[in-house]
Amino acid sequence: MKSSDSMDKRKVPMFYYVIGTIFLAAVLVVCVFSPSNERSVDRLHSDCLCAKGQGTTTEEMEKLHTNISVPPHESNDDNFALLLRKAATDDKRVIITDVNEAFAAPNSMLDLFLQSFHNGDNIGHFLDHLIIVAMDQKAFEKCNSVHPYCYLNEQPGINLSSEKVYMSKDYIDLVWSKVRLWQFTLEQGYSFLFTDVDVMWFRDPFRHISYYADMTIAADVFYGNSEDHNNNPNTGLVFAKPTRKNIEVMKYWREARERFPPMHEQLVYDNIKYELVSKFDLKVQYVSTEYWGNFCQPQKNFTKLSTFHACCLVGLETKFANLKGVTEEWKTYKSINHKS
Repeated sequence: MKSSDSMDKRKVPMFYYVIGTIFLAAVLVVCVFSPSNERSVDRLHSDCLCAKGQGTTTEEMEKLHTNISVPPHESNDDNFALLLRKAATDDKRVIITDVNEAFAAPNSMLDLFLQSFHNGDNIGHFLDHLIIVAMDQKAFEKCNSVHPYCYLNEQPGINLSSEKVYMSKDYIDLVWSKVRLWQFTLEQGYSFLFTDVDVMWFRDPFRHISYYADMTIAADVFYGNSEDHNNNPNTGLVFAKPTRKNIEVMKYWREARERFPPMHEQLVYDNIKYELVSKFDLKVQYVSTEYWGNFCQPQKNFTKLSTFHACCLVGLETKFANLKGVTEEWKTYKSINHKS
């Protein structure tokens, strides 16, 4: 009788061990075979680690880490994914800009933008890693005539071809469309530097990016501290790493548009930047206007400038004329100094 009892007692822990092993196997199968459009590879890895007891999250962070990938109709853009693969550097970094018909017209902003790489200080090679996003068919055709990596990003039911009045509905739609592509780029595993097409490039702007930061953003007005969120952000130049955190930030940023319906993406970012810091521990670097210059806080010291942005100017003609003047100043500086 004692022998039988002891045998039964030994069977009980073995029973729980078998049940536990079956449960763990089932969880791992779910992790591995979940549909790809429901989780990114990064999240798949993290979720499986948590299932095996090798990682823990708070209830709040678990909620924030749910459903981080883009919807299927956005994530299945094979054409853009192919361009990313072709244009990326060896360390999976790309440069992205966008244009519509007005900005891509002959002898207009796109031409001036591309020329700036040739006029700059040994930065022509960056064109090999530039993707130009065309918002309409005419801009796409112009891009194809001057550059190898062009992507047509037409928005159904929206005409984005003409110059858009600042803060008009079409303008808002145009600027928000780029944030969707930023999120997609990160989910494909690429870091990006987005540059507005009305930014002139003189030197390598990557040299001003501190890689401790999750994101690096230009400033309209810079107050002296690169980590100070009181700096006025300008999303005409944005660098982001392909991390899960940044993917979640992009999604949260896009969803915040519904809370601020009249605002473009830059103003919404300015309204939620402290939320992003508290929810995601987002580390943001703002670059001094000494290096990423503009017309809001103009500091045209060509010994320091890497880029110059036509922000705080209204109208395509005004932007073009003023940037043309800055370009001529740069050429004069280079001819006098020979080396910058």
